[in-house]
Amino acid sequence: MTHAPRIIPPALQGTYDTWHFAPAVEAEGLILCSGIIGTSPDGEKPAASGLAGAEAAAQGDAEIAALQAVRDPEAQFETAFEALRAILNHAGADLSDIVEMTTYHVDMSTHMAAFTRAKDRYIRPPYPAWTAIGVSELLVPGGLMEIRAIARAP
Repeated sequence: MTHAPRIIPPALQGTYDTWHFAPAVEAEGLILCSGIIGTSPDGEKPAASGLAGAEAAAQGDAEIAALQAVRDPEAQFETAFEALRAILNHAGADLSDIVEMTTYHVDMSTHMAAFTRAKDRYIRPPYPAWTAIGVSELLVPGGLMEIRAIARAP
């Protein structure tokens, strides 16, 4: 039996090795992406990669608590979309290949306008199927939204 290819950008190899989950898996022509929260090493929006927070935490303390959510809500949402794009790009895909998206929100009514602004900068027509779910908390302290996506493989 062959295993579905794991999609692990170099910046997330430490995350895969430390926390034992793949950022994404390719199966049956689809890319199934794990949940992503906008994190950074210092709580500020990363200047370059949306993967900087998970990369820094995996190189240091092996605890999930080492992750820091980006403090500014809209910047946190943008960082999550940047990370999702980086993972999809590593697989040869892009955000336009997303066919289904699920987002999990803490205090949804407070942050939905900021989330929608961020989402609309990254997700363009034709739009994917989307489900938004309110939750009481996320794994990363200060996390306000986690995004999970399924995209077509190239």
